[in-house]
Amino acid sequence: MTDVATQRVPEKYACGETFVPKSRYIDPEFLQLELDRLFTQVWQVACREEEVPEPGSYYEYCIGRQSIVVVRQKDRSIKAFYNTCAHRGMKIVRGTGCASEGDLRCEFHGWRYALDGRSSFVPCREEFASRPREQWGLQSVHVGTWGGWVFISMADDPPDLLEWLDPLPTALAPFRLQDMRYRWRKRTFLPANYKTVIDAFIEGYHTPGTHPQTLRAAQGPRPTTEPALPQEYTYAPYTPTITYKNHSRFIYTQRPETASRDSARQRQAARPEVFANSMQYNYLEVGSLVTERDYRAAQQLATMEPSEIPPFVLYHKMCEELALAEGVDFPKMSMEEYFAGNGDWHIFPTLVILVEKSCLLGYRMLPDADDPNRCTFEMFSLEHFAPGEVPETSWQEFERWQDHDGWGELPTQDLKNIGAIHAGMHSKGFDGLWLNTAQEMSIRNEHAIADRFIFGVGQR
Repeated sequence: MTDVATQRVPEKYACGETFVPKSRYIDPEFLQLELDRLFTQVWQVACREEEVPEPGSYYEYCIGRQSIVVVRQKDRSIKAFYNTCAHRGMKIVRGTGCASEGDLRCEFHGWRYALDGRSSFVPCREEFASRPREQWGLQSVHVGTWGGWVFISMADDPPDLLEWLDPLPTALAPFRLQDMRYRWRKRTFLPANYKTVIDAFIEGYHTPGTHPQTLRAAQGPRPTTEPALPQEYTYAPYTPTITYKNHSRFIYTQRPETASRDSARQRQAARPEVFANSMQYNYLEVGSLVTERDYRAAQQLATMEPSEIPPFVLYHKMCEELALAEGVDFPKMSMEEYFAGNGDWHIFPTLVILVEKSCLLGYRMLPDADDPNRCTFEMFSLEHFAPGEVPETSWQEFERWQDHDGWGELPTQDLKNIGAIHAGMHSKGFDGLWLNTAQEMSIRNEHAIADRFIFGVGQR
């Protein structure tokens, strides 16, 4: 199973070209390697910029046992620090808030820190032994922003953030993700390794098996969810993976050998109401990828007769016109730019985004500090809003995902699978993941990236 490229990886963790051992998902030792060697070295999303809106606003980001505080500065720049008092290690902040007094205060002994991390007050300072000035303050971590997200890195000398993110900054620039704001955001905890959850959202091969209704747009906006028949798989979406040095992407397209096989099916797919049904479904049962404005455009499209203009093109034109008419600074782009950025992106290690012109569906999965069989799962939607229409939102948190019935039909199908997928990995009859060479290489790619940091295999 081990080849030259993985000879420095311990055998129990070594991946083949299309094989990933289950030990990388269920072994506590591997989780510790990830937390010690991977998450301490890579750029990772801490929060959105709008989550630290004003000077003094802070956000606590936890990854494993590391707590990082992101702080908006007086000049509106952003800094980040290890969230630990230089005195006795007490957390300086917990959760989110605003340092209304102009500095951060330790609730244990009252030590204070300026927003830029410098020590600003120590009770009875003269009673302490002398220390270098920098040792009295908070220890900084690297911070950067892109697309409206705040990224942090605990590495001593991380790569340039835009270099790390390549090719996302170029491919997604026309979508102006930095101008989007939350429509809604939810958080829960799942009985699975964080990668088990990530893997379910970075490949489209599972679509006909898990989401058969998406194959049946001709039935209407809410098609049946009966299991797909074997013949339906023939015309299922084809979702090839594109891998990059640090990230991956997959797109929905048609399998070349079946794209023109059934002329009747092609004519049906070209009908405006069939395409409109899919868009309406996304609004009704995903709650993202389609905004309320887009939904109204899809309803109108469903009443139109076929023409020389493809429904896809009509829909995008109608969405743009409606958004502009309602005061939205809608992103302008060519179809070539749209297809270069549209798709399902895995921003390694923990963020997944599905990008459309008007909105974005996102997921983030964070490992548990001790248990490889548990993780935090976040799901959110971002949109382009008209001025004054950005809603007030906060993280809705549910201890069990079943405690909330508003995930939508399609996400619920995924959530129902997650626990069973991970439980099955513990079976003596299962050695590891055998991956589809065209549609699941995003999964193999994430492990190749991780091995660069955990085991020093390949170039960082």
